[in-house]
Amino acid sequence: MPSKHSRGLAMLTVAAWVAVGTATASLAGNAEVRHDWYFRESLRAIRDWEAALARWESEKSPFTAAPAFPVAANGEALLWPNPFPLRLLPIEDRGERVRVRLEAGQLLVERLRDGQALKRETLAPGSMIAAYKHPGGGGKDQWYHAYHRRFDRLTNFTARPAPLAIQLDAPLDLGRGKHEVALSLRNVANRSLALAASAQWHAPSEVRECGRQQVALAAGATHVARFPVPLDREGGGILAIRLEADGDSFWFPLLTYVEDVSSVLTSVGQILEDAPDVGAAAELASLRQKAAAFPQPTAEPGSEDAAWRSLFEQASRLRDRLLLGRLKFDTLLFVKRKPYFSEQPFMDAHHLFNRPGGGIYRLSPPRPDGRVTPVVDSLGEGVYRDVCLHWDARRLLFAFGNGSDHWDGKQSYHIYEIGVDGSGLRQLTFGPKNDCEPFYLPNGQIGFTSDRSEHFVMCGGDRHAPTLFVMEADGSGVRQLSFNVFNDFNPTVLPDGRILYSRWEYNERSVTSLHNPFTMNPDGTMVQPYYGNATIRPNVVMFPRPVPESNKIMALFTAHHGQTHGAVGLIDVRRGIDGDGPLTVLTPRVPITGEKAEDSAYGWFSDPMPLSETTWLCSYTPTLLPWLERSWALYVADRHGNLALVYRDPAISCAEPVPLVVRGRPHVLPKAPADTDSTEAEATLLLADVYRGLTGVPRGTARRLRILEDLPRKGVKTGGVICTSGTLIFTIKRVFGTVPIEADGSAHFTVPANRNLYFEVLDENFQEIQRMRSVVCLKPGERRGCVGCHESRNQAPPAVRFLAAHRPPSRPEPPPWGTKTVSYLRDIQPLLNAKCISCHTYEREKNKVILTDDLTNQFTIGYQELLPYLTVAISNRWDHPDDVLPRPPYTYGSKVSPLVKILAAGHYGVKLTPEDWQRLVTWIDCNGVYYDRYENNHYPNRQIFAGPAQEAAQRIVARRCGNCHGSDDGRGDTWWLSLNRRDVRQSRALAAPLAAAAGGWQRCDAVVFADEKDPDYQALLAILSSVRDRLAKHPREDLVSLEGTEAERQQVVLPSPPPPSPARTAAPDKDWVYLSDLSWQSARSGWTRNGDGLPRRDRDIEDNTMRIGGKRYAKGIGTHAPSEIVYALDGKYVRFQAIVGPPERNGTVVFQVYGDDKLLFDSGVLRNRQTTAVDVPLEGVRRLRLVVTDAGDGHICDSANWAAARLRKKGNEE
Repeated sequence: MPSKHSRGLAMLTVAAWVAVGTATASLAGNAEVRHDWYFRESLRAIRDWEAALARWESEKSPFTAAPAFPVAANGEALLWPNPFPLRLLPIEDRGERVRVRLEAGQLLVERLRDGQALKRETLAPGSMIAAYKHPGGGGKDQWYHAYHRRFDRLTNFTARPAPLAIQLDAPLDLGRGKHEVALSLRNVANRSLALAASAQWHAPSEVRECGRQQVALAAGATHVARFPVPLDREGGGILAIRLEADGDSFWFPLLTYVEDVSSVLTSVGQILEDAPDVGAAAELASLRQKAAAFPQPTAEPGSEDAAWRSLFEQASRLRDRLLLGRLKFDTLLFVKRKPYFSEQPFMDAHHLFNRPGGGIYRLSPPRPDGRVTPVVDSLGEGVYRDVCLHWDARRLLFAFGNGSDHWDGKQSYHIYEIGVDGSGLRQLTFGPKNDCEPFYLPNGQIGFTSDRSEHFVMCGGDRHAPTLFVMEADGSGVRQLSFNVFNDFNPTVLPDGRILYSRWEYNERSVTSLHNPFTMNPDGTMVQPYYGNATIRPNVVMFPRPVPESNKIMALFTAHHGQTHGAVGLIDVRRGIDGDGPLTVLTPRVPITGEKAEDSAYGWFSDPMPLSETTWLCSYTPTLLPWLERSWALYVADRHGNLALVYRDPAISCAEPVPLVVRGRPHVLPKAPADTDSTEAEATLLLADVYRGLTGVPRGTARRLRILEDLPRKGVKTGGVICTSGTLIFTIKRVFGTVPIEADGSAHFTVPANRNLYFEVLDENFQEIQRMRSVVCLKPGERRGCVGCHESRNQAPPAVRFLAAHRPPSRPEPPPWGTKTVSYLRDIQPLLNAKCISCHTYEREKNKVILTDDLTNQFTIGYQELLPYLTVAISNRWDHPDDVLPRPPYTYGSKVSPLVKILAAGHYGVKLTPEDWQRLVTWIDCNGVYYDRYENNHYPNRQIFAGPAQEAAQRIVARRCGNCHGSDDGRGDTWWLSLNRRDVRQSRALAAPLAAAAGGWQRCDAVVFADEKDPDYQALLAILSSVRDRLAKHPREDLVSLEGTEAERQQVVLPSPPPPSPARTAAPDKDWVYLSDLSWQSARSGWTRNGDGLPRRDRDIEDNTMRIGGKRYAKGIGTHAPSEIVYALDGKYVRFQAIVGPPERNGTVVFQVYGDDKLLFDSGVLRNRQTTAVDVPLEGVRRLRLVVTDAGDGHICDSANWAAARLRKKGNEE
């Protein structure tokens, strides 16, 4: 018989360790280490269970359904058998159970702890019961991240009435050896019962039959079904037990695990390869010999389990002894705190949602049984963080506060200093701002990060963007070092005295991909990328720290959307400054993630503290979920990712291990002067040769540099993403002016200090050749030089005389219209009003675009119509190579934008003055930005049409116009949701459908409003008038930019409308049939609004009028990639025709047509509402397949229209 074990069930307990033995086992010394071994072993078990479950899914096994537990129909209470192996159950979970019984036709579910009911609930039979949650399972945080574990479904079950009662002495502890599972089956019906019971053991790569029994039970009789379970394979398995009674079937799992001795022995071998030890090598050889000679399971159940477990523990103890022996210091500083729980690392790096609790402590010696004493833990409720030990090892800095997701100024973090013995505590910073991440500077100052600059993250309200500051040792003389628009975090000091820190930026580049190490001098000068400024993965480099006696740094590699957890590695910039080449990963199989944190089947690391290139300290959790409050502990690790526990607190997680040792002081560099944060000062730049890096650009082409500023978001503390542009960027822009480039490619010029500047290389017509998609910020009086444009940082300047170096620096020549922040409505729309609207006001099909300044919900019609004619960079696209890696000259900007090409070719006599031309190309080269400010005082997300008024207008338009125009806002077509702010009656929703006799444009196929007395016309007029009146009282910010300018005073006169549109009639063509009038054989759309997954007939996928290429189509099929639509033609048709294209701006899709699985047509990638015609023969084709795929660019705009899709009937050929 199998040995008896205590049985434990748990619901939602989050455990910090896994134990072997009874619930009263001591947690001190070796017992605590043993608990930790098994907590980490659960990762191996879970990987195998997941693999077995994946195989079930691929084979469509009946076990893929949730376990179905039989509940005795006579009302008898039964204990659900927790499938977890006892050794992998957390101690506090062992006293918990789930008891189920049938009562009055309902399920009564009781949660028990130590026999006492904690909770009761009543459920319908067949309901899913969440019975247990292991800490290694999946879950979701308070943001949008979800981690999934298949095995979680094995600890949930459905319960249904059954004529039998089962009893199993669970949880079991099925380890190595031969076991016998005894399952008691009792007939609770008042008649005889035929039962069948079977068991199968499933591992990732094999299945073993464990017996099948059939038995006839008299009423009230009991039968014990016994299943032999031999276990000799290391890792996890699933014993699936199936019961059949009265034509119904039930099943439940039992999970097995055999310790992974082989992996532990491999770890020991790796450790000894790095640091040979004769005695340990002999121990390893002996353990390997024992493992190799271990017998196969014998006839005696459980006889090998204890011996194998002992072998596992001996090997684990040897591994730990060797790794802990690398700690050559007496005392370790560390922090007790709950893990950060924010959405992104930049939030964790500062003041957002951090759960209070903990303190700063000393561990001596640094061993699991070392003595823990507090340094400071009595400042009240809050979070202790950011420990920085002084080089003399006598004092330390830290931050303390209480983070909140919605900071109100009352929960600020402040910086403190204290002696390592707990004496001399003093607070260094005060006030409502958040000061974090303090660090000592060799010159005697203290650096830190703070939100004192009042910057806010562009893509989220209530999210401060901390930057670097410095102060004197007593907290006085606070000065701002960095002026990053986004944020700086995780600062430290390199041996040469420079500050090493992580910086986030996304100036016209991917918002997710670039949080990488930079360096600067302690006075704020010489800011430059250290690694990864053109690297997608890792998305985020955190906690960069110099490795002692090395030129490398160690860091954590994590995700943009994720907490401070991930893989750990070394960065050696001697091997490069981007990509994988400089990286050495120290944590095999833990993913280096992109935008979103991925699943790690090997746990998560954080807080790496290098001791050497091969040994490091860290915090680590052997769980999938990184935010569990008690799962993180301190470990010592080697270059292979092998771990040994240093310290675990069962009540709270531990972080930030810092050896208490004296270190050498880094090189002393000058302090920041008193005026270092002045924004009125200047700096000087010397460019050696702009052509170095401009591949393919002939010398003499580059004439000027344009100097631009990316402005920070200040003062707008809430509201999430603030709309600044229709070109998918986040920032507003200022043009300071241009400076000349000499004939040899050199330039010498002044720039404003403490501004986020970037540059564009221009030709003689002020058109962009290349742009800098990063920013540089110079300090007052700083003189910097660069070699070229996009050249490698490791290149030396050419040994020649630069022409620009022998003259005084040029001062930027501002554009003729000044240096105000760029505003489309003020700077560009007047140009369209004067040059374009005489043609581009009414006739879309004739003139392609409408360019009036009518206000749309966020912009103007003219602005939104021009966007497809601009070639611009994108920020709001995640991890796309084009948005991260360097791009060649002429990728973006006015030189390659279709709008400029149309005008340059001569556009119906349109003449632009030199200033008009410069104004237009400058705006395009500013990436087509619209707004000139972040303020957003009256209109959430800039939307002027919102609330009940818009809903009422939508209902009117849907009723009167929907048959032709759909139910959207008319963008790219009618623009009915727009406002002529000068004359409301000339707004398109009122004038276009109004009869000409009543003063309207009469642009519809039939008169909609015969006169202004129409009740719907009057209702729309009232709605639009109310919007106009509100704008007069509270102007939207684009209108504010006009105040007091020539643009505000411009007289705009619309041309007379053309004659009324004639009624359109469509003569039927009996030779052709539209696909939308036929039934498809099968069809799927990759996205639909209602989730039905089906394409739309005669509408686009959003159920709006089908429009592509500026035209509206009455017939067609709307879908979304990936899509496949199949028609059975049976040879009845001879030709297929359609107009295809993406209806969305920035859409990127590929259309393909297959006849009997032969490719007949491939559109290639169609972008930005581009269209193409399809015309293919179908003679003899029996099966037509229409396929749409995305372009593989990560862009979500994948709607696709098969407009006017039709088939020519056989026998009607010309």
